[in-house]
Amino acid sequence: MNTIIINAAVKADGNSSFIADALAKKYEGSKTFDLSGLGFETDYENKYRDGGSFRPEMVEEGLRDIMSAVVDSDLIIFISPNYFGFISGLAKLFLDRFHVLLNKSGRPTFEGNKKFFFILTQGSPNRSHGQSTLDWMKGFCNIFNFKFYGVVVPSCSYSNTDSARVKMEEISMSLSMFI
Repeated sequence: MNTIIINAAVKADGNSSFIADALAKKYEGSKTFDLSGLGFETDYENKYRDGGSFRPEMVEEGLRDIMSAVVDSDLIIFISPNYFGFISGLAKLFLDRFHVLLNKSGRPTFEGNKKFFFILTQGSPNRSHGQSTLDWMKGFCNIFNFKFYGVVVPSCSYSNTDSARVKMEEISMSLSMFI
């Protein structure tokens, strides 16, 4: 199974990064991307959609490898911290670029059954605080016909990865059942 792991955390040493690193070890051979290190254009224009299949030149240079990996993948593991009841700004900027994966009719330009496993880390101990974000992400994945599963990892304050360590078994079990 061709797997990519996308860490959408702004900071490189928090819970989302810890989980991404742990899953990269579990899924040897997967490609891992940290969105914080990629080159996003802030004045990006929606000018690249032409209705055909995805080509790397359809996105800015800093995102070509990751978007090609998305197209080629069978499983996308996407990890984002919960910022004020939503995904990180980097995650949203990245997901906004997915429009290049749709044709003029609004249908995905790729074949196959892709799976999207979403992990939302949050400082709050109440899992329900992330429910609206899970619902939004599920709707987003429906646009692309991704099979979706999402999990909220509570009590993951940025400065302490103890909760993420404890939840790794639960995350791994959920991921194994999903795939």
